[in-house]
Amino acid sequence: MFKKEKITSMSFKEFMNSKRQPVTENKKQRQLATALIVGSVFLTALFDPTAASANAVDGMVAEKVVRAFDPVIQLVQALSYPVGLTMMLGGGLFMMIGNSERGLAMIQKAGMGYVLIQMLPLLMDLLVDIAGSM
Repeated sequence: MFKKEKITSMSFKEFMNSKRQPVTENKKQRQLATALIVGSVFLTALFDPTAASANAVDGMVAEKVVRAFDPVIQLVQALSYPVGLTMMLGGGLFMMIGNSERGLAMIQKAGMGYVLIQMLPLLMDLLVDIAGSM
């Protein structure tokens, strides 16, 4: 059934100095079969009737990927209120003990962080729309 080929060993120098053996008929048949298979796969991919629905599938996949982060975003948004409140309280305490510059900086940073975290879904949708238009 299977033909066993003879294996010979030679040194590297002999290998580099030897001439190439002519392509056998069996190799030509394998090369032709490979070319036919590659060609048929290419033509099938080129004229595939399901390619029109590929964009719709890509859109659904992108939507699912974006929506996969919704629980994480909701968790971060839920934690942003107590963390922001704590930072603002700390800033107020710094103002009370006389370090008003540091206190105001803490309050400003906490407020900006809270607003940005609450706007995460809007920013995410904006990025998805920008990426989809390209």
